[in-house]
Amino acid sequence: MFNIILALFAGILIGWNFHSFFLALDAPKILRDDFNISQTFLDKNESENEGNSTIAPIKAVKKIEVLKKETAQKVYQPIKTSFYSLLHNGLFSDAMALYQQASYERILFYRSTLKEYFEKENMTNQEKTIRELLEYIAIDPENGESQLFLSKIYKERKEYEEAIKTLNELIEANTHIESDILYTALIDTARLYIDSLKKSKSYQELQTFLETQIRQNIKSSFFTFALAEYHVSMQSFNTATILLKDIEFDDEYGERAKALLLKIEKNETNKEEYAYKLPLRQEGSHFTIDVTIDDTPLTLLLDTGATLTFIDEEKLPSSLTLINDNIKVKTTGGEISAQLKMAQSFTVGEIKLKDFKITTSSFTQENADGLLGMNFFQKFKFKIDQEKSLLFLSKKE
Repeated sequence: MFNIILALFAGILIGWNFHSFFLALDAPKILRDDFNISQTFLDKNESENEGNSTIAPIKAVKKIEVLKKETAQKVYQPIKTSFYSLLHNGLFSDAMALYQQASYERILFYRSTLKEYFEKENMTNQEKTIRELLEYIAIDPENGESQLFLSKIYKERKEYEEAIKTLNELIEANTHIESDILYTALIDTARLYIDSLKKSKSYQELQTFLETQIRQNIKSSFFTFALAEYHVSMQSFNTATILLKDIEFDDEYGERAKALLLKIEKNETNKEEYAYKLPLRQEGSHFTIDVTIDDTPLTLLLDTGATLTFIDEEKLPSSLTLINDNIKVKTTGGEISAQLKMAQSFTVGEIKLKDFKITTSSFTQENADGLLGMNFFQKFKFKIDQEKSLLFLSKKE
């Protein structure tokens, strides 16, 4: 009986040893199925845990998870951090070089990254943001969001001309941005610019801006109505009426145009004493006006004491005809030698004169290219409204 018990115990002991041996050889299924584990790693893990078949598989599983995380970071982290690090370490041009080499999918990711970057930079350094935005837009002009953001920065800085120019280009480019958003931004910015020009009495710049916008035919009904209102304020009712007639049946501004036309008709000042009202710019105690001589734009000081209109010889076009190359002209500094020439055309506002005589010599005056003299004024009945910076003119009978 004792021998039977002894044999049974020996069999159990031998069987347990075989079980432990095969358990060590046959690791859990998670180890066999994980394709990221190399044989080198398994061999290293077994050697480190030799003699402990229960602990070895658990440690192996933990190391596998760590290895998988490290591998994922090595695959994706360099792509992400390289673009970020270039931007945030002042290497914007290098970031743009990486941008140009990227795939379309990667560019979409970079665009969202740049949007966040520009918004953050704008809060601390707008000039730097503008420079980098311009560099980026040159590389990717199809990203209309960046141009729209640039126009907003210009608007915040009260650089309205640049903001409007950017919006005009964006509208003409037919980007994916909704037209209502762009037109609203354009009109809001234009209103601010118009108000600023009125406040500073920069009437010539205001008229030129509105006329330029109308020629570009971008939301022209708004700018046409604004220009008509400007001419009404200047009492140029005939010009205002012509403009309002153009938009009398416009869906958006037609009713407002009709109302303003009715106001003009009822206004007794419609019977003007002066046919022309030209905006002036005040330069200290003097006034300047913009003229065009043979298609060359110039700015002249009003000088009713000068007999002839006087122009800086370096600013004149070569098309002028020489009449006399040595005449004497009296100036505040004394008598000087000058040339007498003939211009084919001399234009001031809506007034255009032919075969207009001028004198030319050296002229140094800040913000002016010469003097508008009496040989112009004597052709008209004129009045200067210094408070409103206006020149009133009517041709003499």
